[in-house]
Amino acid sequence: MTSKSTFSLDSERAEDDPARQAEFLRRLAGVYSEAYACALAIVGNRTDADDVIQEACVVMWEKFDEFEEGTNFQKWACSVAFFVAKNFVRKQRRRSFGLGDYALSRIEQVRSGEGELLELRQELLRDCVAKLSARDRQFLDDCYGGYKTIADVARAQKTNVETVYTRLKRLRARLTECLQRTLGRG
Repeated sequence: MTSKSTFSLDSERAEDDPARQAEFLRRLAGVYSEAYACALAIVGNRTDADDVIQEACVVMWEKFDEFEEGTNFQKWACSVAFFVAKNFVRKQRRRSFGLGDYALSRIEQVRSGEGELLELRQELLRDCVAKLSARDRQFLDDCYGGYKTIADVARAQKTNVETVYTRLKRLRARLTECLQRTLGRG
Protein backbone atom coordinates (compact mmCIF):
# COMPACT_ATOMS: atom_id res chain seq x y z
CA MET A 1 0.00 0.00 0.00
CA THR A 2 1.47 3.34 -1.01
CA SER A 3 0.71 6.61 0.66
CA LYS A 4 0.68 9.96 -1.02
CA SER A 5 3.16 12.41 0.51
CA THR A 6 2.90 16.16 0.29
CA PHE A 7 6.68 16.43 0.75
CA SER A 8 8.47 17.29 -2.44
CA LEU A 9 12.08 17.73 -3.42
CA ASP A 10 10.99 20.00 -6.26
CA SER A 11 12.85 23.28 -5.67
CA GLU A 12 10.18 25.19 -7.59
CA ARG A 13 7.69 24.90 -4.74
CA ALA A 14 6.97 28.09 -2.82
CA GLU A 15 8.17 26.59 0.48
CA ASP A 16 11.68 26.37 -0.92
CA ASP A 17 11.82 29.87 -2.39
CA PRO A 18 12.60 32.65 0.12
CA ALA A 19 11.56 35.31 -2.41
CA ARG A 20 8.19 33.59 -2.89
CA GLN A 21 7.76 33.34 0.89
CA ALA A 22 8.51 37.05 1.23
CA GLU A 23 6.04 37.86 -1.55
CA PHE A 24 3.34 35.81 0.16
CA LEU A 25 3.95 37.48 3.51
CA ARG A 26 3.95 40.95 1.93
CA ARG A 27 0.64 40.29 0.19
CA LEU A 28 -0.88 38.67 3.27
CA ALA A 29 0.10 41.62 5.45
CA GLY A 30 -1.72 43.92 3.03
CA VAL A 31 -5.01 42.00 3.22
CA TYR A 32 -4.88 40.36 6.64
CA SER A 33 -7.41 42.70 8.27
CA GLU A 34 -9.90 42.18 5.42
CA ALA A 35 -9.52 38.39 5.59
CA TYR A 36 -9.90 38.53 9.38
CA ALA A 37 -13.03 40.67 9.02
CA CYS A 38 -14.46 38.09 6.63
CA ALA A 39 -13.81 35.28 9.09
CA LEU A 40 -15.24 37.33 11.96
CA ALA A 41 -18.40 38.09 9.97
CA ILE A 42 -19.01 34.38 9.49
CA VAL A 43 -18.07 32.96 12.90
CA GLY A 44 -19.34 35.87 14.98
CA ASN A 45 -16.71 36.13 17.72
CA ARG A 46 -13.05 37.07 17.91
CA THR A 47 -11.84 33.90 19.62
CA ASP A 48 -13.20 31.70 16.84
CA ALA A 49 -12.10 34.21 14.18
CA ASP A 50 -8.53 34.02 15.54
CA ASP A 51 -8.58 30.23 15.12
CA VAL A 52 -10.16 30.45 11.68
CA ILE A 53 -7.72 33.05 10.37
CA GLN A 54 -4.76 30.97 11.55
CA GLU A 55 -6.07 27.99 9.64
CA ALA A 56 -6.92 30.18 6.64
CA CYS A 57 -3.35 31.53 6.53
CA VAL A 58 -2.02 27.98 6.48
CA VAL A 59 -4.40 27.09 3.65
CA MET A 60 -3.45 30.26 1.74
CA TRP A 61 0.24 29.38 2.05
CA GLU A 62 -0.37 25.79 0.94
CA LYS A 63 -2.37 27.02 -2.07
CA PHE A 64 -0.26 30.10 -2.88
CA ASP A 65 1.21 28.33 -5.91
CA GLU A 66 -2.35 28.12 -7.26
CA PHE A 67 -2.94 31.88 -6.92
CA GLU A 68 -3.10 33.41 -10.39
CA GLU A 69 -0.73 36.34 -10.74
CA GLY A 70 -2.55 39.47 -11.87
CA THR A 71 -5.79 38.60 -10.10
CA ASN A 72 -7.06 40.23 -6.91
CA PHE A 73 -5.14 38.76 -3.96
CA GLN A 74 -7.50 40.34 -1.44
CA LYS A 75 -10.50 38.68 -3.03
CA TRP A 76 -8.66 35.36 -3.15
CA ALA A 77 -7.56 35.60 0.50
CA CYS A 78 -11.06 36.58 1.63
CA SER A 79 -12.60 33.68 -0.25
CA VAL A 80 -10.17 31.28 1.42
CA ALA A 81 -11.02 32.81 4.81
CA PHE A 82 -14.74 32.54 3.96
CA PHE A 83 -14.54 28.84 3.13
CA VAL A 84 -12.41 28.02 6.17
CA ALA A 85 -14.86 29.97 8.36
CA LYS A 86 -17.83 28.26 6.70
CA ASN A 87 -16.30 24.84 7.41
CA PHE A 88 -15.62 25.90 10.99
CA VAL A 89 -19.28 26.91 11.41
CA ARG A 90 -20.44 23.63 9.87
CA LYS A 91 -18.39 21.71 12.42
CA GLN A 92 -19.76 23.88 15.22
CA ARG A 93 -23.30 23.47 13.92
CA ARG A 94 -23.03 19.73 14.41
CA ARG A 95 -22.51 20.45 18.09
CA SER A 96 -25.00 23.31 18.37
CA PHE A 97 -27.32 25.55 16.38
CA GLY A 98 -25.69 27.70 13.70
CA LEU A 99 -26.39 29.63 10.52
CA GLY A 100 -27.21 27.69 7.38
CA ASP A 101 -25.21 27.73 4.17
CA TYR A 102 -27.60 30.17 2.51
CA ALA A 103 -27.28 32.69 5.36
CA LEU A 104 -23.50 32.32 5.36
CA SER A 105 -23.39 32.88 1.59
CA ARG A 106 -25.54 35.99 1.91
CA ILE A 107 -23.27 37.35 4.65
CA GLU A 108 -20.26 36.79 2.39
CA GLN A 109 -22.01 38.52 -0.54
CA VAL A 110 -22.72 41.57 1.61
CA ARG A 111 -19.17 41.60 3.00
CA SER A 112 -17.70 41.20 -0.47
CA GLY A 113 -19.87 44.01 -1.82
CA GLU A 114 -18.77 46.27 1.01
CA GLY A 115 -15.15 45.42 0.23
CA GLU A 116 -15.60 46.32 -3.43
CA LEU A 117 -17.30 49.58 -2.49
CA LEU A 118 -14.45 50.37 -0.11
CA GLU A 119 -11.89 49.66 -2.85
CA LEU A 120 -13.79 51.98 -5.21
CA ARG A 121 -13.98 54.72 -2.57
CA GLN A 122 -10.24 54.40 -1.86
CA GLU A 123 -9.46 54.70 -5.56
CA LEU A 124 -11.73 57.73 -5.91
CA LEU A 125 -10.24 59.27 -2.78
CA ARG A 126 -6.76 58.95 -4.29
CA ASP A 127 -8.07 60.77 -7.38
CA CYS A 128 -9.59 63.51 -5.21
CA VAL A 129 -6.37 63.91 -3.22
CA ALA A 130 -4.45 64.19 -6.51
CA LYS A 131 -6.66 67.17 -7.43
CA LEU A 132 -5.54 69.07 -4.32
CA SER A 133 -2.68 71.53 -4.47
CA ALA A 134 0.82 70.23 -3.77
CA ARG A 135 0.78 72.23 -0.52
CA ASP A 136 -2.46 70.58 0.65
CA ARG A 137 -1.23 67.11 -0.33
CA GLN A 138 1.98 67.68 1.62
CA PHE A 139 -0.04 68.88 4.61
CA LEU A 140 -2.18 65.71 4.53
CA ASP A 141 0.94 63.59 4.20
CA ASP A 142 2.49 65.39 7.18
CA CYS A 143 -0.64 64.75 9.26
CA TYR A 144 -1.49 61.21 8.17
CA GLY A 145 1.46 59.78 6.29
CA GLY A 146 4.00 59.23 8.99
CA TYR A 147 4.54 59.09 12.68
CA LYS A 148 4.09 62.78 13.40
CA THR A 149 1.47 63.94 15.84
CA ILE A 150 -0.75 66.91 15.10
CA ALA A 151 1.27 68.81 17.71
CA ASP A 152 4.46 67.97 15.74
CA VAL A 153 2.87 69.30 12.55
CA ALA A 154 1.72 72.46 14.33
CA ARG A 155 5.23 73.07 15.73
CA ALA A 156 6.81 72.51 12.30
CA GLN A 157 4.39 75.01 10.74
CA LYS A 158 4.78 77.44 13.63
CA THR A 159 1.07 77.49 14.33
CA ASN A 160 -1.25 76.13 16.99
CA VAL A 161 -2.93 72.75 17.11
CA GLU A 162 -6.43 74.20 16.60
CA THR A 163 -5.33 75.78 13.31
CA VAL A 164 -4.05 72.41 12.10
CA TYR A 165 -7.31 70.69 13.07
CA THR A 166 -9.33 73.42 11.36
CA ARG A 167 -7.34 73.04 8.15
CA LEU A 168 -7.73 69.25 8.32
CA LYS A 169 -11.47 69.63 8.82
CA ARG A 170 -11.73 71.85 5.73
CA LEU A 171 -9.63 69.49 3.61
CA ARG A 172 -11.67 66.46 4.72
CA ALA A 173 -14.86 68.34 3.82
CA ARG A 174 -13.44 69.12 0.36
CA LEU A 175 -12.44 65.49 -0.13
CA THR A 176 -15.84 64.26 1.05
CA GLU A 177 -17.55 66.63 -1.37
CA CYS A 178 -15.29 65.45 -4.21
CA LEU A 179 -16.08 61.81 -3.38
CA GLN A 180 -19.81 62.44 -3.26
CA ARG A 181 -19.72 64.36 -6.52
CA THR A 182 -17.72 61.60 -8.23
CA LEU A 183 -19.92 58.81 -6.84
CA GLY A 184 -23.03 60.78 -7.84
CA ARG A 185 -21.81 60.88 -11.44
CA GLY A 186 -21.10 57.13 -11.47
